[in-house]
Amino acid sequence: MRFDLQHAIADPAWTPRLLSPSAMTRFARAAEDTGYSSIGFTDHPAPSAKWVRSGGEGSADPFSALGFCAAVTSRIGLLTWVLVLPYRNPLLAAHQTASLDALSGGRLTLGVGTGYLRGEFRALGVDFETRRERFDEAVEVLRAVWSGADVTREGDGFHAKETHPQPLPAQRPGPPLWVHGNSRWGRARAARYGEGWVAILAAGGLARTMRTAPIGGLDELSRHIEDLRTLTAEQGRPARAVEVVVSGHWPMLDARRGWDTARLQDDVAALAGLGVDRVVVVVCGDDPGAAEDTVRKLGEELVAQYVC
Repeated sequence: MRFDLQHAIADPAWTPRLLSPSAMTRFARAAEDTGYSSIGFTDHPAPSAKWVRSGGEGSADPFSALGFCAAVTSRIGLLTWVLVLPYRNPLLAAHQTASLDALSGGRLTLGVGTGYLRGEFRALGVDFETRRERFDEAVEVLRAVWSGADVTREGDGFHAKETHPQPLPAQRPGPPLWVHGNSRWGRARAARYGEGWVAILAAGGLARTMRTAPIGGLDELSRHIEDLRTLTAEQGRPARAVEVVVSGHWPMLDARRGWDTARLQDDVAALAGLGVDRVVVVVCGDDPGAAEDTVRKLGEELVAQYVC
């Protein structure tokens, strides 16, 4: 089992002090020192005030934040958690991702999704109803650009003729793609071209807000994992070629409140038994010191046990 860490800005009660250079440096280095596989930032460039005030997570531009983390660390992976591909011109996204991967020495994993906030789509001038089509188009363009070939393509809002973006990503043929989506559509895309499938354990109102299919428990998750294996094999790939990444199994962790480490270990064993490869952890963000302490404490008590 591996553990990936969403930056503490994901706490709806986050403080801007988290984004000071010193706090960001300490957080990233704490994660690297204690064995987390990657550090992730989500993608909400223009959320509505209503969503923010009703408990929406905080965010910072993922490319800026991950570039900073790359500069103050040397080993930990960099994760877009997740990048909403329909928000961007795909050539721009290809350039940003290739640049970050090159500058970090090949540490980028590209978590990608279609997005779910209608207001954010409107604010960015993007059609919400065509987000799935734009997602597929973006993946095709990313792969074409990362290959190093000249790109000639006409798509939704762009026309590229013999375009040759630079630089190339350090990882060949490109950074791993993790596809976020509880629905069978998401699993099918992960099976077709992903290195990872991201599932969020969410039901009821949370699933409806995120416009995703509910996954209410481990039995349901198990059925979806088996479906992923079937879909992957149908693509002519090894059934277990796609890593299973799970978030939402644990609440936001906070060292000031503590946790039952034995219970967390039992949870990890149960998830591993289903075929889960990675767990994404979310920590408190209302105080930079508490965020760093939580990362270190959890890393020492749990994460370090699984580091080879």
